[in-house]
Amino acid sequence: MKVAVITGAARGIGRITALRLAKDGCAIVASDILTEQVNETAELIRESSGKALALTVDVRDEEQVKEMFEVAISEFGGVDILVNNAGVVWRSHIVETNSEDFDLVIGVNLKGAFLCTKYAAPIMRKRGGGVIVNISSLHAFATLPNLAVYAASKAGLIGLTKAAALDLGDWNIRVVAVCPAAVDTPMLRDKPTEEENIAAVNRWKKASPIGLLLQPEDVANLVAWLVSDEARGLTGVAIVLDAGVSADLQVRKIPVQ
Repeated sequence: MKVAVITGAARGIGRITALRLAKDGCAIVASDILTEQVNETAELIRESSGKALALTVDVRDEEQVKEMFEVAISEFGGVDILVNNAGVVWRSHIVETNSEDFDLVIGVNLKGAFLCTKYAAPIMRKRGGGVIVNISSLHAFATLPNLAVYAASKAGLIGLTKAAALDLGDWNIRVVAVCPAAVDTPMLRDKPTEEENIAAVNRWKKASPIGLLLQPEDVANLVAWLVSDEARGLTGVAIVLDAGVSADLQVRKIPVQ
């Protein structure tokens, strides 16, 4: 049985990816800072006869990350798959973004992925290899106003993906980034009113030439394929999953607030 560690697994993409990989037969280590919700993720897996444990982990904290992988070894014997999904978004004009905002976003989105990769890779090596999937974003390539730090963190994930793929290839570890456009998750629907949430959903649907707002299942399905042997030729690459949004040069004019 393969073992998958998934960060940011309390809701949205992380939860659905955990459920999908569990359905495919993986034992799941689900982590998040949202204790109650990540426990619900693990319970949903166990209710479907899967194996899962939930851990409260702040991926910015090296000791917590190290302990998470120690628990994965003690409970399930090792790690074969890592999905670096934990992420936060921060919306503000670049000159109004302070150092604390910067440190939070870079800390969770980029440092967290680095720390998890650092501690997962030696464990995977002992298992004969593994796969690391970094959840980046379309914003790494084409972004919008008031998202400077978020875009920088997601672009950094692509650089980390390429460098890690080179460093870890000799250990038979593949590293891939997935770059979704907007996905219908609580992070997208975080506006003050339901009317604004509906407007945001409709804007992203309109931006897609096929009229599709991505669902968490779309990302989870791609991750499930990437960690399978069918994708064995993919490493050091960033895969854009955006329902065609980036094909339209007007994408940068879509308001997000």
